[in-house]
Amino acid sequence: MSTIERALEKRQQLGAQQREAATVDSDDSPAPPAPAFATPSTSADGQPELPGQDSHFGRQNDEPTDAERETKNDREQIYIDTDRLEQLGMVTPTENFTPIKEEYRYIKRPLLDNAFGANAEKLTNPNLILVSSCHAREGKTFTALNLALSMVTEHDRSVLLVDADVINPNLSQRLNISDRALGLLDYLNNKAEVQDIIQSTNIPNFKVVCAGTRHHHATEMIASAKMKQFMKELSSRYSDRIVIFDTAPLLGASETSVLAQMTGQAVIVVEEACTSQRQVERALSLLKPKMAIGLVLNKSRTGQKDYYGYYGASKR
Repeated sequence: MSTIERALEKRQQLGAQQREAATVDSDDSPAPPAPAFATPSTSADGQPELPGQDSHFGRQNDEPTDAERETKNDREQIYIDTDRLEQLGMVTPTENFTPIKEEYRYIKRPLLDNAFGANAEKLTNPNLILVSSCHAREGKTFTALNLALSMVTEHDRSVLLVDADVINPNLSQRLNISDRALGLLDYLNNKAEVQDIIQSTNIPNFKVVCAGTRHHHATEMIASAKMKQFMKELSSRYSDRIVIFDTAPLLGASETSVLAQMTGQAVIVVEEACTSQRQVERALSLLKPKMAIGLVLNKSRTGQKDYYGYYGASKR
């Protein structure tokens, strides 16, 4: 074999060795990285936890519970000056004895019995109490507020006072609450949520809802499906709660008779020597047939013991 032939053969052998080495290197090259998957966290019961879900409560993190919705404003309590109320001759949850406290003890007892006693099964929404009168300035707001503050002293009850007189609200002024506070109409008009309108106070177990921003369709809002659902929730959410509605006079506003269809009890305030029997009968005819109805005689000029006049819970 010539020198040239031996050189060509050696070159061919080197080329074969290089191709074999290249093939081995290709087989040993690292595989592309696998896609990264987060290991799902598990809840206490061993079930996978969905993204954004709170494993402790089984709910979405951005969805507050019913209690959280209502107590959102607890840290921003409305301060009610009980000394001022007492000077105005109103009921206060203090230890001081006043004649009006005793009077409202008599008034509240049949209402509480109807709401939580044997008659509760015979009524629809018995813990929702409407307070009204035949005409303005007979003392319905005075009565509603005193009734609420008297019921707060019950050891096992909480009270929500709602200013449902959306035409001429007075409750905010009595309690020294800003007129700009969000309230019932703002909620019904989709301008506020429930947690925005239920305001806590410095008085334990006592909360208030203001009337809210006035609206020319207030009557239609009161009669809306949203209001009916709101009333249903108020009645059923807390078993120990009494809800008192300070409403417009029955003979002066149509929305009061609409509200009466959603409540289980009614307290009608009658001014002595001012409201006629015929007017009272007309007002009572606007209430629904099967509800507990009581009358309170206000501004009485007779003796102190006759100041109150609650004639029982009658059902028609």
